[in-house]
Amino acid sequence: MLRRLPLLVLPFLMACDLLPVDAERIGVCSDVCTRIDECEATPPTPSFGNWSSSSGDASLDCAANCTQDDAALYGYSDCQIDCLSNAPCGKIDECWKPKSDLFAEYCLADRDVKPIEPDPSDPEPENGSNSGSEDADEVIEDPANEIAVDESDFDVNFGDQPPIINGRYDVFGEIDESDNARPEGSPIDTTLCFWGQEGEATGNVVSYCEDYVPGTASAPVTGSGDEFTVYLEYPGAATLLFSGKVDDQGRIKKAETLVVYSHSIDVWEHSETSWSYDGDCTSCQ
Repeated sequence: MLRRLPLLVLPFLMACDLLPVDAERIGVCSDVCTRIDECEATPPTPSFGNWSSSSGDASLDCAANCTQDDAALYGYSDCQIDCLSNAPCGKIDECWKPKSDLFAEYCLADRDVKPIEPDPSDPEPENGSNSGSEDADEVIEDPANEIAVDESDFDVNFGDQPPIINGRYDVFGEIDESDNARPEGSPIDTTLCFWGQEGEATGNVVSYCEDYVPGTASAPVTGSGDEFTVYLEYPGAATLLFSGKVDDQGRIKKAETLVVYSHSIDVWEHSETSWSYDGDCTSCQ
């Protein structure tokens, strides 16, 4: 009897003959996707440009991403291929989780991962956290984020007395530095909304949403005086870090932006963005 995976995946991989993917890569992806199917793993959702959608079939989702030129962006770097090929079935999903011990075994054993540390001018938080927020501590202790901050020289503003981040902002810019992510020069054009910032025992938290992105969430905020860093997490997709200053009206004019993709390491993009204030808000389109 023919196994289910080849019936579904091999036609897709054969279609990759039309794409710039060599035969060896197709063979590797076929083997990996077979194992993902056998282990009933949950691979990252396929993405092509602005389109992103799961097929509902793990083997097809694997094939869609593994054969792309920028496969590392979607969780199929060389070390992850090794992990997916050899990890126990019950732990195979950890090959896409940079904070896991299994990921560290395959992808971080030879890496010197530097912790994110405050600038000498940043005040020491008084709430017992490292950064100024316990939630932000969890973000910056992720190896994917530590590596991206170190390699991009992104400035994380520590402190537990950040300015209030409030309002709707049109955010524009372009990527000026990238590693295995979208190319330099790619446009940044979005609208972000912040409201309800509160100081809690574990650190400041602000509610946020983004136009045309489903759902609302809360994000930790650190910093002091007029300097801030906001940590926006899109689970299973990416972490967005914004660092900048507010003006004398408490509004953001520009910020440094770092997008770190969640499925691997060495997959990030940096930009300098302009922020245009467009009034108060509590929701997005």
